[in-house]
Amino acid sequence: MKPIETLSLAATCGHSQTGSSKVIVNGKGASRVGVDTALGIIKGPGSSTVFVEGSKASLTGDGVAPHTCCGSPGCGPHCVAKTNPAGEPIVMVGE
Repeated sequence: MKPIETLSLAATCGHSQTGSSKVIVNGKGASRVGVDTALGIIKGPGSSTVFVEGSKASLTGDGVAPHTCCGSPGCGPHCVAKTNPAGEPIVMVGE
């Protein structure tokens, strides 16, 4: 079990994640694989058993697509970003 990801949590690149406006976890929208972003789309893998509005729930350590300056010198965090390492620990989700 891993913590779920939510709106406003910072991914490892420093960008805030987006989340659902309909499914709320601890006052914030739940993040979804393939829908929400941390500037780059959250790639997952996410949960294979818990879905938010038909999309996999995003979990700690999910990959984020390369974004902004990726490929430029000194831009490494934006090329290999992951979702927030702590997540929203009040809700644990099966992988």
